[in-house]
Amino acid sequence: MRDCELGLRASVTWLMAVALLGFCGLLPVRAQTPNAAVAKIQTYYQQLMPTIQQAARLGVRERDRRFTPVFEAVFDMPTMTRLAVGPAWRTFSPEQQAAVRDAFARFIVADYASQIKDYSGESFTVDPQTVPESRGGGEVVKTKLVQRDGRTVSINYLVRRERVVDIYLNGTISDLATRRDEFASIIAAGGADGLIKRLHERTETLLGK
Repeated sequence: MRDCELGLRASVTWLMAVALLGFCGLLPVRAQTPNAAVAKIQTYYQQLMPTIQQAARLGVRERDRRFTPVFEAVFDMPTMTRLAVGPAWRTFSPEQQAAVRDAFARFIVADYASQIKDYSGESFTVDPQTVPESRGGGEVVKTKLVQRDGRTVSINYLVRRERVVDIYLNGTISDLATRRDEFASIIAAGGADGLIKRLHERTETLLGK
């Protein structure tokens, strides 16, 4: 498995999820009060909207700087890191786990920041009804990206304790499962330190675009 382009196969997932962020201003006002998970996603969009609207005028490092505090408030990065690494997580030392968490969090934000370059006026909808997630608990917030040509893309967010722990493209493709497949060969070749190194390298590449 090629590991030189970390995040390549998952980039479509993140690209579509991030593209969705720019369209929150088009969401119709609902009479009902959304539950906590739905409200979390809506607030997430609203907080990122100013940066999305200015994306064409901002450099990637500035977008990364602005995105970072929002992502920290919305995504459960410790859980996402553990799930993305998979079974090998238990073999890492506490120091290595902390370093991987930090490197993965920086990589995720840089990945988003490098892909958001413009705002083109698409729209989206957020389903006010969530779906319980039976395996690990939590609930799924369902959204649809509506493109200019009328096509739609389903993007679902798994939320636990008001934090996002995974994103599903087309309703079923887990971003973390895709990343876990990518990380496996890196860990097999270089262990935790190899993964940390590759995440740092990929982050700097993304921020240098």
